[in-house]
Amino acid sequence: MSILELTNVSYAYSGTTNQVLRGVNASFEQGKLYAVMGRSGAGKSTLLSLISGLDRASSGQVNFNGHDLAKMDRDDYRARSIGVIFQGYNLLGNATAIDNVVLSMNISGVKGGDKRRKALELLEQVGIDAETASRVVLKLSGGEQQRVGIARALAHDPAVIIADEPTGNLDYDTEKQILAIFAELAHEHNKCVILVTHSKKVAAATDEIWGLNHATLTFVKENTRRDWSK
Repeated sequence: MSILELTNVSYAYSGTTNQVLRGVNASFEQGKLYAVMGRSGAGKSTLLSLISGLDRASSGQVNFNGHDLAKMDRDDYRARSIGVIFQGYNLLGNATAIDNVVLSMNISGVKGGDKRRKALELLEQVGIDAETASRVVLKLSGGEQQRVGIARALAHDPAVIIADEPTGNLDYDTEKQILAIFAELAHEHNKCVILVTHSKKVAAATDEIWGLNHATLTFVKENTRRDWSK
């Protein structure tokens, strides 16, 4: 069963008739890693905004677990059900990696337990050791900051994770490692992971590729042979 479904979704900016998205139909399942490809200006950021509940479709429905996002508390949805990983990381540079993850927990209303211990566990899950986790973010490499961004997105254990150009600023080896983390989150932790990318190489490492062109999202293909270690 799809956890996230878009039905005849269209979007136009207020005061205009030019549709950024038109009649989009798509479904996304837990346990899968997806790529959404499209050139600059194709509407990828708008699609992310609708999926993450930051904006509402002009027409059509975006459903999460069978519920129309337009009728849900979208603040609660963002705090509990979806994790967003930003291209520019959007971390607090003068805070430690652990503090960034704990802050996300607090904002999301995570209750009880030792939050710093849980934050360290999440950071270790994505390859950040205890020493690195205690350093301020400004002292971390781009790859390390991206890992912190992933851990922060996982702080409230969301069912859906979306990432905007998550490897765009990374070198080849770090890119492979980050893709392996996303694959593990989908296949071993049963997350629905959606990567927005312009990279054919990144898309080839996912389970399904969707293409966004001329305001329309279409299924491109299913990848049946993948190796995230190469």
